[in-house]
Amino acid sequence: MKLQGRQDRLREILNKIRVEQQTTLEELARFFCVSTATIRRDIKVLEEKSAVVQTVGGGIIYQTEHTGAVDPGRIGHRIEEKIRIAEHCTELIRDHDDVLIGPGTTTFLAGKIISGIEDRRFRIITSSLELALEAGAAPNIRAVVLGGEVWNKYVVGPRVGRGYFEECHRQHTMILSADGIEATRGVTVFESRLVPMIEAMVSVSSRIILATDSSKFGKSCFNRVARFDQLRYVVTDHDAPPDYVALLKEHGIDVRLV
Repeated sequence: MKLQGRQDRLREILNKIRVEQQTTLEELARFFCVSTATIRRDIKVLEEKSAVVQTVGGGIIYQTEHTGAVDPGRIGHRIEEKIRIAEHCTELIRDHDDVLIGPGTTTFLAGKIISGIEDRRFRIITSSLELALEAGAAPNIRAVVLGGEVWNKYVVGPRVGRGYFEECHRQHTMILSADGIEATRGVTVFESRLVPMIEAMVSVSSRIILATDSSKFGKSCFNRVARFDQLRYVVTDHDAPPDYVALLKEHGIDVRLV
């Protein structure tokens, strides 16, 4: 992975460690195509900011004092693409936004990276207990965790967040994930237990950002959660099928290939 400058590399190093929780100087050097001496200097900068900790044996660990652990098995495949997509979502967050984070691996990554934003004040509303704890530790972020039954680290069930959604405004920004994106059915997900919460989030959002890697295009799952005309942005990778990119643009969607 080749980057333009040091600041870009520092940001990417921190995001990679944030997701993987731990790595080594050698692994980072190979990934970023630089020498271990260069990575060692970069890690020193991040250590001074209390972002990471370097162990005696050369391991690099994400500073997790206020952070829930990430299970790498949850992230799945196409990790580099998902990190790029998640990072781009941070550019779409505005000062004083109320941001709904939908369930899913890419949205989870986006939420974790968004939790590192320091130059804007905003609110994160999520059904992920882990993400709420991390976001709530930041002084510029207000975190709201939606109430209900907990399943697989998410709050689920037909009454999830009922009090919040009954009383809130209808101008949220939502980051939405998908298991399938199909021309006739729109955005679909596999897990039925998550549908009531996703539908409630969609219903109160005026800016929906679909964050998904290109492997989801052309697939359709049982539960439809959003139509194309409800989406404002789609953030995906450069392997997205051109016919789907054209279709999304026909619906007036701003497609970001990263």
